Amino acid sequence: MILRYQRVLLIQPNYAGSRYRASSFPIGLGYIAEALKKASIEYDVVDMGVHPRFSYLVCKIQEFKPDLIGISMLSSMFRNHYKLAEKLKGWFPNVTIIAGGPHISTFRDQVLTGCSAIDYLATLEGEQTMVELCKGVPMNEVKGLMFVTHDGIQYTGDRPFISELDSLPFPTYDKFDKYDEVSINLTTSRGCPYACIYCPVKTTIGQKLRVRSAKNIVDEVEYWYKRGYRKFCFVDDNFTFYRDRVFRFCEEVDSRGLQIEMNFGNGIRADKVDRALLERMKSSGLTRVAFGVEAGTDRILKNIKKGETLKDITEAIEMACDIGLDVALFFLIGSPGETEEDVKESFKLAQKYRISDVRFYNLVPFPGTELYEWVLKNNYFVRSVEEYCNGGLHWANKPIFYTPTLSTEQRKAAFRRGMSMGRKLRSAALYKSYVSSFRKFGRLAPFVAFIASRTLVQERLSKIHFVQHLRRFLKSHSLYDSRPCTPARS
Repeated sequence: MILRYQRVLLIQPNYAGSRYRASSFPIGLGYIAEALKKASIEYDVVDMGVHPRFSYLVCKIQEFKPDLIGISMLSSMFRNHYKLAEKLKGWFPNVTIIAGGPHISTFRDQVLTGCSAIDYLATLEGEQTMVELCKGVPMNEVKGLMFVTHDGIQYTGDRPFISELDSLPFPTYDKFDKYDEVSINLTTSRGCPYACIYCPVKTTIGQKLRVRSAKNIVDEVEYWYKRGYRKFCFVDDNFTFYRDRVFRFCEEVDSRGLQIEMNFGNGIRADKVDRALLERMKSSGLTRVAFGVEAGTDRILKNIKKGETLKDITEAIEMACDIGLDVALFFLIGSPGETEEDVKESFKLAQKYRISDVRFYNLVPFPGTELYEWVLKNNYFVRSVEEYCNGGLHWANKPIFYTPTLSTEQRKAAFRRGMSMGRKLRSAALYKSYVSSFRKFGRLAPFVAFIASRTLVQERLSKIHFVQHLRRFLKSHSLYDSRPCTPARS
């Protein structure tokens, strides 16, 4: 078989200083890598969160000699990613560049007009698109592919979503960097059947829910368990959608003798849990769970089409707290119709329970969502789409829009209060765990634990590359970026 592209270099861009900075294996790129491996297409990977210097990337390209470079893109800091593609095209004009990821699926042709260095876009699920492109399938038959011709931008049409997720090999990250994290992120489903007005899921992974079987998930858990991992973070929102699948998963974990710790810190729906389910999950290793509460009143929950009631939410929180789980709550600031009084109800709800964390996020109107169309129609935007998608999104205290019921200043004040509340809870939880860890400091243990547990200290240290590299040095006993390579243009 003659391949169109024989050697593929996959790149995870650098999100330095943002909430997306490298700390764990990138799942999306992991699935692409596994698809290439299964198709016997040679590939390599560079995570620029670990190796941020462009000179390192140039060295890797000169050594590996790829004929196709794939860049995974989130919208956050997308202008930097465009500049990266342009620099790569300048250094290696004969190498083809393809981009995929949530940013591509959302903005599509705007990416090609905004960055001429990118040759192809892979929309939605990219595993099969990448393989078919490399194998030489005629361009117009490779679904999910967008590119520029003399006749303008061409799109081959959306690729049908993969219905049998068990058919996909799970990521083994055999050519990825070894991260500092002691936990492995897992995703057990794709798509979401709910109609929340702010969620961009329909533009990225679809509205139809598709799930992996319990056995398939535990196969992945066991793969990493044999390699020394004991902590697992499930990052999809619908793990508990099918109750029977959860019980089968727990039975599989127990029958294989896997002593694991499970974390659902990304959030699950409150209306999809009950006491028996949570207790069963806890018996198999569940320690932490987060709920996307979003608002403290039924009126606002109805406005955003959450599909849950306050009763559903409070009952789930009470059950989780009562059985001894660490509980985190997520709220949104500035939903349609929300007033200062509604925001106060959210704060009141967050303070009602003995939880370990709370997050108050700015509401983001992603293009393609019902919320975006509503804000645009009413002319409520105070920042352009390019500006806010490239910036801090949910985590920056820069409101994207206002409403007649909640001004930008009221939003900023609510965000500050929410951040303060979250910092105090996280610091208290860290302090509790650190006191026992720092017993070797004797009487100084409480003081050391207090300093180390401050959220500001945690955030500052995690952003300093020196600290990240030092940790890796202590683990691997090898110098960071120590290869004797001097970049030369191709």
